[in-house]
Amino acid sequence: MKVFFRLVKIYLASTFNFKNLKEQIKKKKKGQPGEKTSKLKAFGMIILFALLLVELLFFFGGAAYSLYTTAKALHNMNLLFEISAAIISVFTLLIGFMLTTSTYYIGDIEELFLSMPIKPRALFGAKFAANSVNGILTSVSFFAVLSIIYGIFEKPPFLFYVYALVCALAIPLPMIALCYFFNILIMRFTNFLKNKNLILTVNGIIGMGFAIGFNYILQSAKGTPDEILQTLASGTAALQDFGAYYPLVKFVGVALTQPVSLFGFFSLFGLLLASMVLPVCVIFFMSNMYAKSLIGFGEHRVKKLEAKHVSQYIKKKIKAAPLLYTCVKREFNMMNRTPIYLLNGPLSIIFLPILLIVIFSAKNNGLKMSSEIMQFIDTSSVFVITGLAAGILGSMTNIADTAVSRDAKFIPIIKSFPIDIKIFMYAKLIHAMIFAVFATIIIVGFAAVFFKLSILYIIFASLISLAFSAMLNLVGLFLDTAKPKLHWDNPVSAMKQNLNVMFVMFFNLIIMGIAIVVFFLSRNTYDWVLLIYFAGIPAAVFFVLLKPYGIFAENKIAKIEL
Repeated sequence: MKVFFRLVKIYLASTFNFKNLKEQIKKKKKGQPGEKTSKLKAFGMIILFALLLVELLFFFGGAAYSLYTTAKALHNMNLLFEISAAIISVFTLLIGFMLTTSTYYIGDIEELFLSMPIKPRALFGAKFAANSVNGILTSVSFFAVLSIIYGIFEKPPFLFYVYALVCALAIPLPMIALCYFFNILIMRFTNFLKNKNLILTVNGIIGMGFAIGFNYILQSAKGTPDEILQTLASGTAALQDFGAYYPLVKFVGVALTQPVSLFGFFSLFGLLLASMVLPVCVIFFMSNMYAKSLIGFGEHRVKKLEAKHVSQYIKKKIKAAPLLYTCVKREFNMMNRTPIYLLNGPLSIIFLPILLIVIFSAKNNGLKMSSEIMQFIDTSSVFVITGLAAGILGSMTNIADTAVSRDAKFIPIIKSFPIDIKIFMYAKLIHAMIFAVFATIIIVGFAAVFFKLSILYIIFASLISLAFSAMLNLVGLFLDTAKPKLHWDNPVSAMKQNLNVMFVMFFNLIIMGIAIVVFFLSRNTYDWVLLIYFAGIPAAVFFVLLKPYGIFAENKIAKIEL
């Protein structure tokens, strides 16, 4: 049991960086020098986390209050908790599939564990527990807000809050188990394909497909809010049917509406029992399969060549190329080497637009345009909004704002080469911009088909998108160059523990808000004026900062010591 808890601690530390935080606290207590954090940075982090917390509570509060008012109008409080449990279950399934895929293999430490006398059940059980934390935190947060709203209006007994906490802890577990069930089966029985990173990437794409399909089912529900309310009352809604196939939500409804009754107690007991069946079965029966599927992830396969083929291989594969081209190619090779990088950012430029297309298709009867949309495309608003959306999407790949952090292990090697560091760093920007071009093609292409844009508006939207993406990606690269995450145990840390991602996301939202305000103040002006505002100014900022960044990056990389 001691081994299990230590493994959980290691996996949690690799995900949430508890180890580094603990070491910094110890150093400060002993008076030893640690990482210096300026007061301005500390204040900024506090403000950032406070805003994110407020946004999360506002989102959860709005959803919980809407569910409560609907259930109250139907005089059916069971419905409130059943739908809440169903939403959390489905959300955990969708997010959990991506999480369990991207953390299926977190680095060489997994190979080290396999070489130790650690039982597969302890190893897999520890990873299962660590990866359940995200779903449990989300579930507890939502049910905490829901319980507060319900408590204000209904004044339930204290036992209700205890039951709500237990329900929140239990609901995500079967979904995480289901995610691992499919992931382990896929990884184990595709072992013969050798390229496990490719299989893991395909697995993540399959998970995205499930998410898109589920969203289409939800979004295709027809009718006005009153009609949907009547559907809920008649018991034929999708989430009501969900309870018939997934009885855990029924247990939650009874347990929380009748907390002081014996029926409520047995419902809670049934929930706990049912929620543990699948996790226990997966951990008990699939641990050996999971351990075997990890074998070979860290292997570097080498193909031996006969002497007569060596010269041919050198002529074919080893060629002189411009330094910039070589560095850009290296960026793609490094990103594709592990699926964690690809699944945690770059694929969003494909996933999010497809998700939006699915929502539009489901809600608008096959992309059929309403009168409001027709009025919208008769104005110049369409190319500005399209360009801004594509520009923001092109900066959401997390490529630029983690570029130096992801390369931390190789910086000493790069510094030993006689290459121009400026070109090496500009290659990272080009890498980010290539994905920004993909985002532009997808979003502007969709808008061109959906809104029937003219050639001129397509060009304008593309210019705005590329200008905004270039400016935001350069700012993200500036930030990660100034404060990279140099010390990490596995590739997950370089992305998931990198505060630069959060700061850049927050900065992008601020810039987007400013751009929208400027647009509404100037939307009735000439098209060429809008083009100057939303393409000319960002492009000017980009080109003004481009050369100083090269000088700054060169000096910064020279000072980095690992």
